Amino acid sequence: MNPLGWGSLLVAVGLQLPPSFAAETPVTINPELKGTWVAPDSAWDGRAVLLLHGFADDMDGPADIVKRLAEQLAAQGIASLRINFRGEGYKQRTHIESTFATRLEDTAAARAWLRARPGEKAERVGVLGFSLGATTAIETAWRNPGWFRTMAVWSSPSGDQFAMYAATETGRRALRDGMAAEDVPGWKKITTKREFYESFRGIDLDKSLAKYPGAFLSVRGSEDFLPPHEAEFMKIAAGRMGAAKPEAKIGPAEAVLIGGADHIFHVFQPELGQAARALEVTVAWFVRTL
Repeated sequence: MNPLGWGSLLVAVGLQLPPSFAAETPVTINPELKGTWVAPDSAWDGRAVLLLHGFADDMDGPADIVKRLAEQLAAQGIASLRINFRGEGYKQRTHIESTFATRLEDTAAARAWLRARPGEKAERVGVLGFSLGATTAIETAWRNPGWFRTMAVWSSPSGDQFAMYAATETGRRALRDGMAAEDVPGWKKITTKREFYESFRGIDLDKSLAKYPGAFLSVRGSEDFLPPHEAEFMKIAAGRMGAAKPEAKIGPAEAVLIGGADHIFHVFQPELGQAARALEVTVAWFVRTL
């Protein structure tokens, strides 16, 4: 994406992260949906974040950036649950069996698991979505306005999602032929089906964000391949007050640009410090808004 810099800009001070030995606990949300629960070592105050991974990835994220986020949240006293979406959540998977509907179902199941967790405070739960995970988070949040007090998105898509996918060469072939394969340079060959693309019909993230009342943070690299949209996100967020119910409490909205970073914040080049910056501002956001 091209540089942003509009609306509110989160300037996070460096957090002092004490050493943490928070244990990772594998959990079964349902027979087909697995996840990992990470809780602080010290007494937990009920704050938690649901972490949603990107397309064709797994719960740990590229170069374990989502796993590292879970560890850093725990160091600040915040628990987290991250899940492997059905039909996607395995790094070596090349044939994608998920749809956007199954992603929404899995997110709902994970939120229900959190709700049943002893000590969880329903009013102090947040969500982080990375790329397609951001799409999933935004759509889930507006449909269920009481589920998340705060949200952070990394490298989020925007606008009409079916139109976005249908405009790609792979999307056009899958919609026409029922299936299409794409060799993604430096990653893997991915095969998607018509059903995946069809499942995004009617999904417009701008309209969805306008109906979400909670706190909202967008983090993006200036070299993201997705088109920039942070100016529009901030305008949409600012306009939520007029559309909200009188009793609704509208959360703050902020955006962070990481100069020179790509879609995944150059996680495989840690010396650049871009992934570390994404983690820093995101942890600071959840500490402040949960």
